[in-house]
Amino acid sequence: MWWNTDDWWPCWIGLLFFGCVSAAVQHGIPEPVFLPWTTNPFMTFATVGNYGLIVIFVAMGLLLWLCMASTRTQHWKHYPLGYLIVFFVALISNMLAANEQIKKASINSSIWAIIFGCCIRNLIDYLGRPLPPSLKIAQQTELYIATSLVLLCIDISVLAPLAPRALFVSWIDTPLLFMVVAWLGWQFMGIDRQTAIILSGATFICGSSAAIALGSSMGVPHKTQMPIAIISIFTIPSIIALPYIGKEIGLNAHASGAWFGGCVDSTGGVLAAASIYGDKDAINTSAVVKMVQNVLIGPLSVIMAWGWSKYELRKEREEEELLQMSSPSSSSRPSKKNKMDKPIVMLWKRFPKFVLGFIITAVLFNTVIGSDPDIRTNINNYCFYVSEWFSTLSFVSIGLGLKIKEMKENIRHLGKLCTLYIVAQTVDIGITGLLAWVAFSFM
Repeated sequence: MWWNTDDWWPCWIGLLFFGCVSAAVQHGIPEPVFLPWTTNPFMTFATVGNYGLIVIFVAMGLLLWLCMASTRTQHWKHYPLGYLIVFFVALISNMLAANEQIKKASINSSIWAIIFGCCIRNLIDYLGRPLPPSLKIAQQTELYIATSLVLLCIDISVLAPLAPRALFVSWIDTPLLFMVVAWLGWQFMGIDRQTAIILSGATFICGSSAAIALGSSMGVPHKTQMPIAIISIFTIPSIIALPYIGKEIGLNAHASGAWFGGCVDSTGGVLAAASIYGDKDAINTSAVVKMVQNVLIGPLSVIMAWGWSKYELRKEREEEELLQMSSPSSSSRPSKKNKMDKPIVMLWKRFPKFVLGFIITAVLFNTVIGSDPDIRTNINNYCFYVSEWFSTLSFVSIGLGLKIKEMKENIRHLGKLCTLYIVAQTVDIGITGLLAWVAFSFM
């Protein structure tokens, strides 16, 4: 059945969580939160809302297991144990990220999740054992990130007042820089096209969500892990440095917030940078600019799925023509061309369906949820909390896929990816800073 596929399950899980969260907030159930702590890590749970974490743990596990069972994913029966391990690693990562000293260093849960996941994987390799089936099935990076994106509610009432200037900062340079840097990656640095496109899109748009959308559009979700890991680690200097640079060069709070929102890759990282800056206007503006930039995922996915489908069809035709020219007798055989999908069919097959879930959630949030600003804010925050849980699971999954031995063997390729990211991020910081200054000083 069409609805029972890996493409559609992130939509169903995300929409179900959105409905449950909305009902919970309407009934006054508080949002869980990891409180800051200094010496006792368990103080991070010292709020009544964290009882809800038990419900979230069970609900996430059951829905994800149902997804595995329904789609008959290999080793699906082992998923509960794998989920328990991955969730526990994500929990430890979130607890560490809540430490006051670690928070000041801007080392967020995604970094810890990648580190712990990588340590587990390489410890198993060091012991000479294969990855257990429970951890293999728990490596569902695409499913986790896709579900987290569905839960990113776009609040039009917050977005509207700053939308024109946010569009100016987010959309003017992004498409052009995305194409230019991707082209530089494959043309001059010898990086394969798909990886260059994924890394460029993730750098200029919204990190892991854009990487997964692009990987799905091109049919290569397995090529997203290394770009996501690089971006997650290298974004830390931006989170720490940009707030201080913004103050030093005299950018006002709105312009600084727009700058962070436009060039820090993850939504959590954007809010962390704005918090370091220490101004509520910077926090609000950064969130709006990031929200507007996230909207780019939809059109980008459509364009990339369409363009890559046409590219693959053209390559197939060229290969068939070469085959017929080199062996004329093959012309009497049935042509492979007749079996090729049309571009519109390939577009639909490749289009990441979770983008539709993202759009539906935004529509529901802005039409069904009432106008009470407190209720809307609480639902948005609660959905973001659950979204971050799925996101952290994805980073654990990415860490489980990182083999240090393979990385050493491919050190040149890894160096090229890091170089491309540093070049792209440097250009993005400079141009986005200029656009933010123009938008919030002269418009």
